[in-house]
Amino acid sequence: MSRLFSRIGLGLTTYKQARSAISRQFDPEAIVRIQNTKLQSLIHYSYDNIKYYREVFEQAGISPDRIKTAVDLARVPTLTKEELRERFWDFLPRELSDCRVTCTSGSTGIPVCILSDRSSRIFNSAAVIRYRQALGISFLAAPILTPLKTANELYRKKAHWTFLQGIHKTYYINPYVDSEENIEYAKELLTELRKPVLIGIAPAVRALACKVRDGVFPLFKPGAVLTTGECLSPQVRGLIESVFDIKVADIYACNEAGDVAWQCRCGAGYHINADNVIIEIVNNSEPVADGQIGEVVVTNLNRYAMPIIRYKNGDLARLTREACPCGCKLPMIAEIIGRTGEDIFLPDGRQIPWNQLKGLMNHPQVRQFQLVQSEDGGLAVRYVAGKDSDNKTLEALLRNRYRNLLGPDMAIEIEKVNEIAPAASGKSKFIISHYKHTL
Repeated sequence: MSRLFSRIGLGLTTYKQARSAISRQFDPEAIVRIQNTKLQSLIHYSYDNIKYYREVFEQAGISPDRIKTAVDLARVPTLTKEELRERFWDFLPRELSDCRVTCTSGSTGIPVCILSDRSSRIFNSAAVIRYRQALGISFLAAPILTPLKTANELYRKKAHWTFLQGIHKTYYINPYVDSEENIEYAKELLTELRKPVLIGIAPAVRALACKVRDGVFPLFKPGAVLTTGECLSPQVRGLIESVFDIKVADIYACNEAGDVAWQCRCGAGYHINADNVIIEIVNNSEPVADGQIGEVVVTNLNRYAMPIIRYKNGDLARLTREACPCGCKLPMIAEIIGRTGEDIFLPDGRQIPWNQLKGLMNHPQVRQFQLVQSEDGGLAVRYVAGKDSDNKTLEALLRNRYRNLLGPDMAIEIEKVNEIAPAASGKSKFIISHYKHTL
């Protein structure tokens, strides 16, 4: 009974914070004020209670009193994934409250364990309610459909009610299993649901769209489509929007910081949940000008079980000061570019940035792609083509594009495949390199 009352209390507190978050998004002064208040509290707490930050601040000669605003954060050294993993115990406070343990997907290496306390869950869920309302998703009883991440998950996963981010019943469907039983189950489920909210990681939503497009699963009309988990490419966005005839809203999130930013119906960029997180874009740990591409550095303002301050999460993005037509005053990320570490090195010593590599794959007939670099440095371009595509012409175009970028001596192979399976985490692996370059 006490657990039930605890859950009810958690929900009521979350809904109260959601109301405040919804009204605050149109008041830039209130956003800055609460951000600064939370930041100062987090910095003092971390200095007093977290071994890692006490050492970092003392070694850098930083007094917690000097960190009052987001601009002041640049004085604090950035935190890497390796440090967070190797010094895990040094990020925990002396007294640890009840918390949840999650792990990052490990898409850039070994997974990292993250602890989330009650405070961080409340404020993150309030932000989720805020952006769902902005997308026209009812707080009460809107059914949610979530495509499962891999073929290994049971396709008849039991539906269940959720209460923390609104009162919803969540249903599951597996788009990776082609058995007669799964297809029949999908037909029954999709016929039963009326305009569900489709929420899932981008590869799984893409796989579901392909099943519907190809007539394997019946056509259905979602009330909204939200993707997350990885950078949403123009090809995948175009596929999903054409199949379901609705605009996709991409959600930028990571385990280390929660739901960081979101797209509204205008789709002009990503609204940062600035009352929960501080986002910086840096190059060699130094802030870059708005509009320039750099590494994402994130600070979670609500997590005390395991404070995350100036953390390089491995993503690349750029900020913008342009206002969104929707009227929301939260600061904006203009574009999520991809991940660091996904560039490739060539035998001649050149480094080719990820955004250049993926840009060459922009073509209406390319549904999915993966670049594999061999041990000798050669590049295999694997792609999934759209229906009735002219593969000969398409491959000639791709070969010419990559030849112009990589040079005449680079070995380039273009390979059409039926599908590119996701990694164990459910995410796509766009770059696989076996080439060991020397600096």
